[in-house]
Amino acid sequence: MQKLKFIFLFFSVLPLSLLAQELSCYHKFTPKQIQNLQVFQQKLQSGNPISLQKSTQFVPLKVHIVGNSAGVGYYSINNLMLALCEINERFASVGFHFYLAQPVTYINDDALNRADFDAIYDVAYAAKVPGMVNVYFHNAGNVWCGVYFGDLDIVLVKNSCQMPMATTLAHELGHFFGLPHTFLGWEGGNTPASADIERLDGSNCRSAGDGFCDTKADYVSQRWSCPLSYNLTDPIGQIFKPDSSLYMNYASDNCHSRFSAEQILAMQNDLLNRRISKTSAFNSVLTPPQKITPLNLDSNVNTKNTLFKWNAVPNAFAYHLQIARFGDWNFLNVDRLLTDTFAQVNLFGNWPFAWRVKAISEGNTCSVFGSIDTFYTSEQQTAVSEITGANMPSLFPNPVRKDDVLTLTNLGIGTINIYHAQGKLLHTLQAYTSGPLSIQMLGWEQGVYFVEFIGSSRRFIQRFVIQEN
Repeated sequence: MQKLKFIFLFFSVLPLSLLAQELSCYHKFTPKQIQNLQVFQQKLQSGNPISLQKSTQFVPLKVHIVGNSAGVGYYSINNLMLALCEINERFASVGFHFYLAQPVTYINDDALNRADFDAIYDVAYAAKVPGMVNVYFHNAGNVWCGVYFGDLDIVLVKNSCQMPMATTLAHELGHFFGLPHTFLGWEGGNTPASADIERLDGSNCRSAGDGFCDTKADYVSQRWSCPLSYNLTDPIGQIFKPDSSLYMNYASDNCHSRFSAEQILAMQNDLLNRRISKTSAFNSVLTPPQKITPLNLDSNVNTKNTLFKWNAVPNAFAYHLQIARFGDWNFLNVDRLLTDTFAQVNLFGNWPFAWRVKAISEGNTCSVFGSIDTFYTSEQQTAVSEITGANMPSLFPNPVRKDDVLTLTNLGIGTINIYHAQGKLLHTLQAYTSGPLSIQMLGWEQGVYFVEFIGSSRRFIQRFVIQEN
């Protein structure tokens, strides 16, 4: 796309951890957007009745996830699902419900990943899907946390700025639907002329500030914690602090909770003029899929091209698959959004893994995962396959009570490791005979554990649970 002579950007808020990187902001709409907003605000001022939609509007969302040229640095699907769930909660009062209109697109481009200006106008614009809200998540660069390009009509958000409970995406979507900052005119450390500074009493609320009369005067264009640590003074000497609850200011994320009534009307008007929404979309919470393979407690799963398969769920838009070593969901080995009911992945080593999957509808990413199944991988499948039939290792009782004895049989000579479910190695001992071996659970906490046996020709792992007496 040919670049315009003027650039109209909305630079979003930065999290506290990135304060040192915050740069001055330059904030303008395109001339057409400014005109549309001013015309609408004049209708509000004159009291003209405004006829807007009464029912929920379902808004199509197209997500682009950007990584570097090697495909590294993607925004995680886990964070994306949470972000979309949170966005629909935050826009419920607006009457907007965002739905995934298409599968997620991945873009591997070093320049776009660091939010390079030329790449945004070339690569991002080329990937834009018309008739949708296009949002790009990228991993690098320190110029902004989020930005709305009015002339391109796209939103960019830095991955680290939209973690769980962050409000950067809500802020940028507010810009997308025509909302200026509450501190309009103060961006970049500027000070407006006295006549353009909004007064606390609201006497010039249509001609100064953001033009909304139900958003309090705000002169702070830097990140701030609520309440503001110092006082502001308006042109007639009134002392005040700005309203920290509005998404369109620069207060900390935890301060934000709402759009004002006039901001809501303005966004509804903007969406009405765009004509991209629909009045229904499937947004029910779906039941989890039934898993097919690998089987729970399978101790002979090859690490190469491992097949994960589950049954289809009616009305599912996609399936969210997660695999984690030791079932530690804070450190995922696989985190994918799939339109198929299977996936082939490569794992590593001889380790216990857990996997889970959930079905999502196009308008609801808040479904819960199904049951967790565990399995044990092997890079030497022929060696592990010897563990069959009568010589299969076992442990009992399972669950075992605290302060009781756990007995292992058919192990042989080798090393025994016991891990907590989070992967921490707790205990190691040697088995010197092929007979039963007993482990006293005295002093062990209740919870989930894994016992691993490593012998000269076979490996075995099984989960066990310690319960209260």
